[in-house]
Amino acid sequence: MVKENYETILLEEWYRNSSNKKNGREKKVVLTFDDGYLDNWVYVYPILKKYNLKGTIFVNPEFIEDSQVVRSNLIDVWKGKIEKSQLAPLGFVNWSELNEMDSSGVLDVQSHSMSHNFYYHSNILKDIYNGQANYDWLAWIKKPHRKPYYITENQKGFIPFGTPIFEFGRALGLRRYFPDDEFVNQAIRLYETDKNNKTELLGKLNRILQDYPGKFESDEDMEKRYRYELFESKKILENKFNKSVDFLCWPGGGYNELSVNLSIEAGYKASTGTPRYNLTELNKNKDYKRIKRFPMGSFITTSKSHHYVNRPNYLVSMFKSHEGSALHKTMYYAHKLSLMILEKIRK
Repeated sequence: MVKENYETILLEEWYRNSSNKKNGREKKVVLTFDDGYLDNWVYVYPILKKYNLKGTIFVNPEFIEDSQVVRSNLIDVWKGKIEKSQLAPLGFVNWSELNEMDSSGVLDVQSHSMSHNFYYHSNILKDIYNGQANYDWLAWIKKPHRKPYYITENQKGFIPFGTPIFEFGRALGLRRYFPDDEFVNQAIRLYETDKNNKTELLGKLNRILQDYPGKFESDEDMEKRYRYELFESKKILENKFNKSVDFLCWPGGGYNELSVNLSIEAGYKASTGTPRYNLTELNKNKDYKRIKRFPMGSFITTSKSHHYVNRPNYLVSMFKSHEGSALHKTMYYAHKLSLMILEKIRK
């Protein structure tokens, strides 16, 4: 982007100019980073600062570390204070690091809601917990104070093996389902004797489930939970950084009509709605904008796996593909097709 003379801007400038059709021909781009991972402090912030670039970081207050110690980053490496190999990028940022990034004008902190949680949304039984990494969010609900450390500590033991897994989704796009406690306890006990035959265990549990249907949260409780996610995160960030927090990134693109309308009531100017829903149609508010984003990462995802692309110019190629370059789009799809063919051959 630096070589191509792109200007990075913050979301407030994007919002002010979003109705100006001429801006589509300008070489301006908004860089966004989700979740508040520690590598944003260790790598992203120093690199943006070095090249006079700007970005936006969307964070969840429940994931911010409570430590006040500012950890080392690339700037310390460049100054010769430590070796690059000594950097520790795993985990989440703390308030001190966020404050330095935000006050510098390099990274603008905005809301990613409070929790980033997943919740059950139906009584359809899908799986049994036995430590699978894709169910790490169960520990977030069980022990929310340990959320900032889920990457750096083993939290498998937070959830009893045998815990039933129901259909789940993103917190701000669903009505939450609560399984019956007695059903959960029976599932955990049965796991001890039937854990080697998951199909048989699921069959038994589905029969028992008929006697313990569980319950769904009420309209009142759902709205209360949504308000906590949207209003409280905005309030906390505004108090921490003494500024207005006007932009929202929906975790995982999970939202619905209620959460969108509450985000408007909370005072957000725009959010990262996906094309799946038209935000303007949902809220009938022309001032509320959809932040259209293009994913940028060093992985190509197929139905089988995530493939790391170890090629220096890959992100440049991705960026040009999103700009509309037919050549770079073709290169991407050709690379993805080759990976899919290799997967079939190795099967």
